[in-house]
Amino acid sequence: MCFNTRESTCNKVLSLFFFYPEVKFMNMYSYDGPVMEFDNCVANRWIASTRAVSEKKARSNLTYQFKKKNNRLPGTKIILPGKISLVSGKETT
Repeated sequence: MCFNTRESTCNKVLSLFFFYPEVKFMNMYSYDGPVMEFDNCVANRWIASTRAVSEKKARSNLTYQFKKKNNRLPGTKIILPGKISLVSGKETT
């Protein structure tokens, strides 16, 4: 909570929620499955989770996580062929 009498960053952020009611909230997604680097399986079973607005963004976040935790270059093609599960949040169609 902001107790500053001047217009602050907190007040600006708070006002966004009043003017944009369609703000999307983050859902929790998890992944439990294999990881492919190009056409090679580099992990038989990798378990991770992330918060994201959509399943597409969750897949992107998880790919980024794998690259960071396993010292891969940003341009490395990482594929998560398994299913990404919605743990909590609203399912969108």
